[in-house]
Amino acid sequence: MPSSQPETLPLEGVKVIELSHLIAGPYCGQLLAEEGATVIKVEPPEGELTRHREPMRHSNEGTISGYFGALNRGKKSVAIDLKNAEGLKTLHRLLESANVVLTNMRGGALKRLGLFPDELLKRYPHLVIACISGFGLKNAGRFTERAGLAMVAEAMSGTTSLTRDHEGDPVWCGFAMGDILAGMTAHAAILLALRNQERSGRGRVLDLSMVECSLPMVSVALAREQSASEELRAFAGSNNFHGVPYGAFRAADGHVNIGVNRDDFWKRLCQAMGRPELGTDPRYEAYVERAKRQREVHEITQAFTSAHTRDEIVEKLNAVDVPVASILNMSELTQDEYMRMRGSFRTVQDGIGGTMSLPIDPTRFEPAPGSDRVPLLGEHRNDVLAGELGLGPEDIARLEQAGAFGPAGTSQETSREFALQ
Repeated sequence: MPSSQPETLPLEGVKVIELSHLIAGPYCGQLLAEEGATVIKVEPPEGELTRHREPMRHSNEGTISGYFGALNRGKKSVAIDLKNAEGLKTLHRLLESANVVLTNMRGGALKRLGLFPDELLKRYPHLVIACISGFGLKNAGRFTERAGLAMVAEAMSGTTSLTRDHEGDPVWCGFAMGDILAGMTAHAAILLALRNQERSGRGRVLDLSMVECSLPMVSVALAREQSASEELRAFAGSNNFHGVPYGAFRAADGHVNIGVNRDDFWKRLCQAMGRPELGTDPRYEAYVERAKRQREVHEITQAFTSAHTRDEIVEKLNAVDVPVASILNMSELTQDEYMRMRGSFRTVQDGIGGTMSLPIDPTRFEPAPGSDRVPLLGEHRNDVLAGELGLGPEDIARLEQAGAFGPAGTSQETSREFALQ
């Protein structure tokens, strides 16, 4: 019989110190927080970079960045000046009892702060130290200190070369895929390292390169490239052997994705288009022949889709079992029938009295209590320092006067106001 006991949070009891900004590190930390870990986000006194990125959400209670809100729910925010001796000492006290350090700071910055992972591991041999960077901290030569935006990783990993228009020209995918891939990879690596930590008591450094985290996306394309004959490679065309027609096509009210990666799908598509004779036409019947005539096939397909709405196209193609979907924009996504049935979004409190609808953790473990709220800058400072380090009001006031949380005299409330401007 199923147990009547409430489900235990998978990462309950795990403490994570997050020194991250932008997307990759914060997304990983957010997953860990939703799965039950205590994630203490240590930010600079002015807040991490995305706290000030447009667009901003405004209310009578303040202002917060939607960008930041998308990636940081469920965390405890503590603002500490790591360039200040007392601030750095406070961080080290937090590290003593932590299980994981998560960062996507560059190696040079970590060295200047005395936080380079190899040195940290010597000092805290139990720690799992997850470092996300554009190119990796080791064995990367001249690439080590280069800026590592997601689109750079996507270009260098070959993924951008596979995102093509119907003319075969590469197109940026339009979102930070490389960051999310790195965050997901870091999440998986941390779980594996925690398993080892549980068994042996030892930590390790996880040196994660955004470029390498993106490489699995091209595995099939790479194998196809190495397996195809010169003749086939010459006319593989815009989609690298995926099929023809394959990709986005304009509809009367937007766009759809159609995937014809088998010859029988082509015959079914022709039936749905009202042109069944093309399904057995020797110019188009086999994939290789369609690949040689991609422009013609795309024009035939486009003529059909342009004359119908997305819903009509989806209905016609689903009736003959051809893969198809409307391309949803952001305003349509949360209202989509499938998403609503699955419960794919959760309501997140933005910290200033409003809400956002954002994707759930797709593992579908019960989310941790409080993981539906975005933290304000420095909001949990006193609670964390009291609960984790046993510091009282006088201790915290002393650290504040010493500049551990920013310029001397800057209070927690002042730091919070900075986030709300």
